[in-house]
Amino acid sequence: MFQTTLNHFLQSFESPLLTSFMRLITTLGYMEFFILFLLLLTFGIDYKKGFLLFQVLLWTGAVTFIAKNYFALPRPFHVDSTLQFLDGQLPDENTFTFSERGATSFWAPLPADVLEVTRKAEHIEYGFPSGHSSIAIAFWGTLLCLFRQKWVRGGCIALMVLIPISRLYLGVHFLADVLSGIALGGLCWYIAYLSILKTNKRQAFFQRNHYPIALNTYSFFLLVLPLIFLYLLPSKVYILPAFIIGSGLGFLLLGQKGIPLNEGTIVQRLGRTAIGILVFMGIGFILKKVAEIAGMEGQVVIDFFRNLLSGLALFWLVGELVIKLGWYRRDNKIA
Repeated sequence: MFQTTLNHFLQSFESPLLTSFMRLITTLGYMEFFILFLLLLTFGIDYKKGFLLFQVLLWTGAVTFIAKNYFALPRPFHVDSTLQFLDGQLPDENTFTFSERGATSFWAPLPADVLEVTRKAEHIEYGFPSGHSSIAIAFWGTLLCLFRQKWVRGGCIALMVLIPISRLYLGVHFLADVLSGIALGGLCWYIAYLSILKTNKRQAFFQRNHYPIALNTYSFFLLVLPLIFLYLLPSKVYILPAFIIGSGLGFLLLGQKGIPLNEGTIVQRLGRTAIGILVFMGIGFILKKVAEIAGMEGQVVIDFFRNLLSGLALFWLVGELVIKLGWYRRDNKIA
C-alpha cells in the first residue's frame, strides 16, 4: 500500500484538463475553503449546523495531525522522483534523490533508509494518514446527515469519493494514506454520530435554545477536553484546540440569552456572512499586528490566544453584532 504503482497508473491519464479538475477537487479539502464555506453556512443558512460542522472539522483535523506526527511517514513524491508532483498548493520544501523507492510489495513497509532520511528532514509535511481523506469522510458525512436534500447528499457522496482519488492522482498520498484517512474520518464521523447526530440527540440539540455555561456535557467537550490536544499536538497546530475552545466559548456565551433564529432575507443573510468574514479576518489581522508591535509574534502562547479570541469573536461577537443590526432575531423561548 506504500507503493507508487497506483499513483503512476492514475498519472498515466494526465492531461491539463484532468489535472485542473483534480486540483479543483483537492482545493475543496484545504482549510481556506472550509472557513469560507462554513462562514456562509453558519451566518447565511443555519447557525447551529455551521457550528457543529466547525467542530467536526477541527476535531478531525486535530486527531489527524496527531496521527501524522506519530507515524511520520513521507509522501509518494518524497520517495519517487519519477512521479509527477501535480498538487498546486502543498509546499514541496524538500528535494530528495530517491527514485522508485516505494515499498517493494503491496503489504511491505517503506524502506528503512528512506524513512531515516525523510524523518531527519526539516519542514516536511508527513502524509500518513491523509488529512484530505479523513476530513472528507467526517465533514461531508456530517453535512449529509444534517441536510436531507437529495442534491446535497449527492454532492457530499461525490466529494467523499473524489477527494481521496485526487490525492492519489496528484502524487501526494499513497493508497495506505488514503485508506487510513478514510478509516480515521469514518471513526470521527461515528463518534460525532453517537454524540450528536443520532436522531434523538440531534433533535434535542436543535430544539434547545439556551446553553448555560456550567459544568455539563457541552462545556466539557467544548472547553475542557480540547486541552488534551496541547499535550498531543505539535505547537505549530495549536490553532486547532485554540479555535475549538474559542468557538465553543463564543457559542455558549451567545446561548446565554438565546441562539439566533435562522431567519432573514437574502440581503440580511449575505450581510451576516460578510460581517462574519470581516470580523474573522479583521480580528486575526489586528491581533497579529499587536503581537508584532509587542515583539511577541510567533510565540506559542500568543498564537494560541490569538486563535482562541478569533473563534470567540466569530461565534459570539458576530452573533451579537448582527442581532443589534436587526439581521438576526434571538430565540428567547426557554427550551
